[in-house]
Amino acid sequence: MSVRKQRSASTTKSSTVNRGLVRPRPKELTRLTGVRAESLRAINMSLVLRGILAKPGDTTRAAIAADTGITRATISRLVDDLIDAGFVTELAPSGDNQRGRPAVRLTPAPGRIVALGLEINVSSLSAVLVDLTGTIIDREQIVEDNANSNPTAVVTTLAALSHELIERSLPQGALLLGSALALPGLVSPTALTLAPNLGWRDIPLDQLLKSLADFNPVVVANEADLAAFAVANPRPGVPSGPPTFIYVSGEVGIGAGLVINHAALGGASGWSGEIGHICADPLGPLCSCGASGCLEAYLGLRALAAQAGLPRNATAQDVLDAAAHGNPETLRALTEAGGALGRALSAVINSADIPLVLLGGRIAELADYLITPAMREITTRVLHNSWSQIRIETVKESSFHSSIGAAHRVIQQFVDHPVDYLPHDRW
Repeated sequence: MSVRKQRSASTTKSSTVNRGLVRPRPKELTRLTGVRAESLRAINMSLVLRGILAKPGDTTRAAIAADTGITRATISRLVDDLIDAGFVTELAPSGDNQRGRPAVRLTPAPGRIVALGLEINVSSLSAVLVDLTGTIIDREQIVEDNANSNPTAVVTTLAALSHELIERSLPQGALLLGSALALPGLVSPTALTLAPNLGWRDIPLDQLLKSLADFNPVVVANEADLAAFAVANPRPGVPSGPPTFIYVSGEVGIGAGLVINHAALGGASGWSGEIGHICADPLGPLCSCGASGCLEAYLGLRALAAQAGLPRNATAQDVLDAAAHGNPETLRALTEAGGALGRALSAVINSADIPLVLLGGRIAELADYLITPAMREITTRVLHNSWSQIRIETVKESSFHSSIGAAHRVIQQFVDHPVDYLPHDRW
C-alpha cells in the first residue's frame, strides 16, 4: 500500500501533523512579494475544483468561467490538468437545446482521491474510507470498552482495523491522501492533553500515532469538532450544511462542536466546545473530570444509566426500552438529563448567539425525552429567546460522523491545494 505524502499541510483549529514532503522553493522566491504566477495558478485551480465539487455532473468549463471571472482559456488549462491527473472526469455532453456544440459536463472522479477517517471513542473504534465525491467506500466499527485502556494497545488495534479496511476496499489506482484521527478529549498541537473517559493524559502525538504511521496521519482533533465539520460540509470541499450551529454528541462523554458561518469556533487553544463540563448543578453528581454537577454527569450514557437504575453497560436502546415501559427512575433521569442539557446550552447560546442546536450520536437517540425539558430551560434562561427562534434538532445516522468528518478534513487539504498533488510534469 502506498500513501501519497502531502507537500504541505494547513493549520486550523485542530492539531495538524505534517509528516509529508515539502516541495523545495528557490531561495529568491521565499521573500515577501506579490502573488506569483505559480501561486495564482494554485488559487485558481482550487477555485475550479470547488466549482466542480459544488455542482458535480452539472457544471461546465464555461459555467465555471462565468462564476469565477477567470478566462475561458485559463479554466480549460486547469480543468485539463485535473482531468489528466485523474482527479476530475468528463461526462457526456448535456442534452440541452442551445445552439452550438453541446457543453461537456464535469464531475469529480469516483474512487481516485481517497482519505481514511478514524475515531477512538470510549465504547468503540471506527474507520471509514471516503472519496472526493463524498462516497463512503467502506466503513468498519469495533465495539469495545476503552475506558482506562492502554493507548498503544488501542491504537494498534485501530491500525489493524485500518489495514484490513484498506486491503479490502481501497479502489485500484486510488491516491490515498492520508488519515485523520478523532479523539474524545483535548488535543494540543503536540499531544493528546486529556481524554478523561479514556483515562489518557499528556500523550505526545508522535508516540500516540506511531502505529498509524503507514496511513500518514495529518489531522488529529476532537471527535465532536470533526463530527460538526461533517455536518457543515456534507460533501468534501462543499460547505453546504447549516452555516451556524452547535453540534452536541457523545456516549460516555459529552462534547460539542461550534460552527459559525461554516467556520469552526476553536478558541485560543482549539479547546472550545467542552459542553459536557459546563456545570449544570454544583450540588450534582460527581463527574469523571473530578468536578461535581457537570452536564456529562447527567447525560453521559454510563452516568445516565446509573441515575436510571440500569446496569453500567446499558445502551441507549436499553434506556429507551426502560422509559417506554414507564420505569419511573429512567423517566426521572431522562428529565433531569434534558434539564441539565438545557442549562448548559443556555450558557453557550447566551455567550455565542448560536440559535440552532443539533443532537448527534447516542444523544440523538434519546432526543424524544430530552428536547422538551431542555427547551423549557432554554426558554427561561436565554435572554434573546423570544427573538432568536432557538431550535433543537437531531442528526440521523450520525454514529460515523466523527470519522467521516476526519476523512473530509484530509480531503479539504487536497481541495485547498490540488496543485500540490499533480504529477511533477504538470507543474
